[in-house]
Amino acid sequence: MPDHAVSTITVWSTDPPALAAVKVHAAAPSDWPVAPAGRSGGHRLLAWLGGLGERRGLSSGAWVERPFSLEAVVPTGMDEGAWDGDRALALWGTSRPELESTVEVVADDRIVYGLATAYSHAGEVFRALSAAHPSVVVHAVTTCESEYAAVAWYVRGEVVDERELQLDLTDEEWEEWDLDWDLPADWSFDVATAQRLAIG
Repeated sequence: MPDHAVSTITVWSTDPPALAAVKVHAAAPSDWPVAPAGRSGGHRLLAWLGGLGERRGLSSGAWVERPFSLEAVVPTGMDEGAWDGDRALALWGTSRPELESTVEVVADDRIVYGLATAYSHAGEVFRALSAAHPSVVVHAVTTCESEYAAVAWYVRGEVVDERELQLDLTDEEWEEWDLDWDLPADWSFDVATAQRLAIG
């Protein structure tokens, strides 16, 4: 079974222009077209992602829009021919580019993203995004197929209240596990907490 870390990222602010700036910063540039597998052209990293998606049996349409791109937030400059997983892990918190990203909610005070990464959550990217946009608060909850879950708040480049859970499953329980997590209630995004953290 592949190990995917699935994160829900809430970017909160009372400043709509700050949220708009985050949306632009986090998105892959529109001039990064994805080349279909086996064809040349387009941004090499995204072409590699498209090929990876097709090798995993995902439709190529899933690779066109990148509303949250690790490379856009924290550029590595690497492409598939010179990929360094250890360097990506240090820069991003995960060793490969995102598998998928979506915008789940856009509201006056928040943007909520869905993000799938390989093996681990992109905590360093969330930290960097909060550092680049000091008037926003970032909250991320991640569950992973490798039996861990994590939560943290990111404020002005600092990590606040980071927690992780590990599942302790027997072999039989692991075979029956449906990847459904029952996370603590206080892991949820909370406006009062975001307001308190924003004030500092």
